[in-house]
Amino acid sequence: MKLFNGFEAIKFYEENMIFVTCNRYLYYIYNINSGRWMKYQNAGNDLISVERYEEISRDELSNAMHGVFPKKETDFMRLCHPSQLCVRDMLDILKEDYMKYMSDSSINYLVHNLLRESVTRHKTFEKIVKLLSDADATCTNKENVLEQISALNQDILGRDVLGEQIEIVDGHDSSSYFWIMPVRVIDYSDTENSDNVAEMRSIEISIEEDIVAQYLTPYLYKHFDAELEANKKRAYASDFEWNLTYNFFTFDSVKAIVKDINKTIEELSSESENEPLISFYRRFIYRMEYMMTVGKENGYDLISFMGP
Repeated sequence: MKLFNGFEAIKFYEENMIFVTCNRYLYYIYNINSGRWMKYQNAGNDLISVERYEEISRDELSNAMHGVFPKKETDFMRLCHPSQLCVRDMLDILKEDYMKYMSDSSINYLVHNLLRESVTRHKTFEKIVKLLSDADATCTNKENVLEQISALNQDILGRDVLGEQIEIVDGHDSSSYFWIMPVRVIDYSDTENSDNVAEMRSIEISIEEDIVAQYLTPYLYKHFDAELEANKKRAYASDFEWNLTYNFFTFDSVKAIVKDINKTIEELSSESENEPLISFYRRFIYRMEYMMTVGKENGYDLISFMGP
């Protein structure tokens, strides 16, 4: 059953399970016997042959979801235990439920870093939900919520997160980071294949995926050109991709991203609480401009963003 944005639901009768996939990658599993949902541990990385499995009816899926027919991915997230969710999932839920507060860049920044740094992430998530829920119920203003989130950061992490920088790693970090570097296509027959793409790793940078999701994706999605020849020759060419896929940007597209980010910096500069975010954007712009200059000098004509 096709759902939304590439998501589908299928039934695995032999094991009494429901699988939820996105573009054929497995994301969520429902165990009919136990009545429990879980996010697949390797979500977004394992392909399955959807055609091999049985169709599921709308009623079956709605019953498994306690009467709610899914219209967005967060509908599945909410039925999973928070310990199975990544930071990006938690932020999506919080933005959906508490947009009044999460739309504030300072609150968003503190919540994001608290979740990312916390050792017991799901317990921290539950504390944040309670804090924001109480604030919403009592119509607490954003300034007081910011103070409460700051205090929670201090209690859990033992330090002032606002005083820290959002990290950009020089070089290659092979964990949950985006890898950003100048590239050029050697063979356009298949630009998904790394053998067909030359990478300028000497000036590569790495940015943690949750930071990219939080602060860069609006610009990356906006300026991603699906009609660019290099992008058209990938396995999935229709949109910006996360899973070990080259996302090719021309230098002109990167310059447009830089222009948009500079506008954001101007908008944020009036509030001192935004300084860590402003600092990140300025350091990111410097590296992008450096990559384009050095890349061009060495015969590279594209910038690639590849997610974990």
